[in-house]
Amino acid sequence: MLKTVILWPAIAQFALIALCYLWLGITRRNAVTSGAVASTDFPPGVAEPDASATARRHLANQFELPLLFFVVLGFLFGVDGVSILELVVAWLFVASRLVHTIASLRGLLALRHAGFFIGFVLVCLLWLDLAVRIL
Repeated sequence: MLKTVILWPAIAQFALIALCYLWLGITRRNAVTSGAVASTDFPPGVAEPDASATARRHLANQFELPLLFFVVLGFLFGVDGVSILELVVAWLFVASRLVHTIASLRGLLALRHAGFFIGFVLVCLLWLDLAVRIL
């Protein structure tokens, strides 16, 4: 198997993050055009419409657990630690983040927590796999 296939889940995760940026822009544009805010300035800590605040918080989440995902994929790539196992776990992580994103933006708290927990376990498995490979 070509080790570069492990980069496709990373690219997919990046695409999800890019969509979160797009969603934030849309919610902020809607807030401005609806008159919910006076300008396009959204300084941190200032009250903003719920949809925009939710999108902003969710985008910030994309730089927490997914960061550990990107790092472990880079290490696995670097040590030639890519097999079907790592590839499947990586794609499952991306799927869990998609579920987490949909649940977050729709206000489905239980599903959001489940998506996060599954993603956390999957990243832990990738790190454990890396540790075993370099022993």
